[in-house]
Amino acid sequence: MADYEALIVGAGPTGLSMAIELKRMEIPFRLVEKSEKPPLYSQALVVQARTLEQFERYGIAETAVKRGRRLKHASLISEGKQIVSFTLDKIPGHYPFVLFLPQNETEVLLIEHLESLGGKVERGVELKSIAEKGDEVAVELRGADGKLQNATAAWVMGCDGAHSAVRDGLKIPFSGEAVELNFFLGDLELEGPQLPGDELCIFLHRGDVVFIGKLKEKLFRVIVALHSEQDAPERKERLTIADFQKYIDNAGIQLQVVSSQWMTPFRVSDRRAEHTRHGRVFLAGDASHIHSPVAGQGMNTGIQDTANLAWKLAAVRNGADARLLDSYEEERGMVSEALLKATSRGLKAATASNRLVEEIRDIFLRFATRIPLVQEQMVGFVSETAISYRDSTIVADAGGGGSLHAGDRMPNPEILWKGREMRLLDPLKSGKHLIVGFDVQDTSRIQELLQQAEFLFVNSVDLARGKEELEHLLGARGEMVAIRPDGYIGFRGRADQVEELVKYGRMVGLGRPRTAGERAQSAQV
Repeated sequence: MADYEALIVGAGPTGLSMAIELKRMEIPFRLVEKSEKPPLYSQALVVQARTLEQFERYGIAETAVKRGRRLKHASLISEGKQIVSFTLDKIPGHYPFVLFLPQNETEVLLIEHLESLGGKVERGVELKSIAEKGDEVAVELRGADGKLQNATAAWVMGCDGAHSAVRDGLKIPFSGEAVELNFFLGDLELEGPQLPGDELCIFLHRGDVVFIGKLKEKLFRVIVALHSEQDAPERKERLTIADFQKYIDNAGIQLQVVSSQWMTPFRVSDRRAEHTRHGRVFLAGDASHIHSPVAGQGMNTGIQDTANLAWKLAAVRNGADARLLDSYEEERGMVSEALLKATSRGLKAATASNRLVEEIRDIFLRFATRIPLVQEQMVGFVSETAISYRDSTIVADAGGGGSLHAGDRMPNPEILWKGREMRLLDPLKSGKHLIVGFDVQDTSRIQELLQQAEFLFVNSVDLARGKEELEHLLGARGEMVAIRPDGYIGFRGRADQVEELVKYGRMVGLGRPRTAGERAQSAQV
């Protein structure tokens, strides 16, 4: 038997989220991190609405929002002229804003929550080697005391960033290319007449980009992407306030840099691991995909990787076929591929320096972003609420009359049912599938056959609020959906299609719970 059921390598936001997810699924793990201390500062800043929905299942979304800063508006200014201005209140769900919460503060929040669940981070522990050996993964770890330890794990999750030792140890290609631009990042104190309020401001000037967003009173996150330094060597020297002021002035922004909390130059690449599953080893977050910081997607994508993987591990542990785990690479691979394409195109468009191309870009954006459908698509991409797995091989759609399909993100409306005020997805906090039925009459057989699921059978006669929205989402009475622990619809169908639902349930391990002995045996399969 392996020493650890699961070994998580890396304790950034992705590794911490993985640990929390495994805790929720009652899967034992060890979480190791080579750095001795958490970072004081960080590049990642934005927590998107879809990640807040994941935090809601942990019970920490409200705390995250209180600790961060809501930004509700975005502006794009090209050569001193505003060409795009739109609000973010069209983001669907309960978080119609972009939340500024620096990554180091997000990590503090996740560590606090993990420790409240009884988990911990082992710091100063570095992965030195990794190899798959039959039904186990053999690893060599160097502890904080410098001593080497050989151990085995049934599953390993590589959440150890762009320079992943897990990925490199298994020689998984990290395909792509470097973005030949220099970037500056700083948290700066600014003064002047153009101080942004609760908005994101992006200034374009001859291919250079200056991004400014408010963190606190007079403290702003400033990111500069320099087309003017394209193909130039990566900056090694220490940045100064004058470096930022130069490009703020070049863009015609009426702001003065007063001081700096911290500054750093950086470079980015567009790369994807050719495989995110290698037998019993999985890659998540920056270990599997990196890209430019356009739209603040990186940290959020890694956190959501963990929600996709953890429930599948738990399903296999509880009786599902191990081939279910192949869908992790299938589903999240679609997301990372689309993300790399979108962020690459966005950065190229923003850093275009040809005057004619700039003018065409600005005219197109000025008119296109006034179209409601385009606005909806933009906020869906940025907030990550538009991610869907409709094409996944593990979702089952038996038809229905509602607006949703199998593979879609499930909204979480407020309802008043039997005198109880609640949100539809409250039962997902348990970490199990949730079967929702709307005016389904015969429920006992479904509950008997799918013992590892939660159930919410809502009768319209007892529904004082939320009826119209449920009819819109689910369709006519007698419809039902199976909602996965990551908040996506795994099955959609009618109440008379119980066999189809049960077939889906068998695939994702919703039958009779396994005994401890059966789980131990399956870990060796």
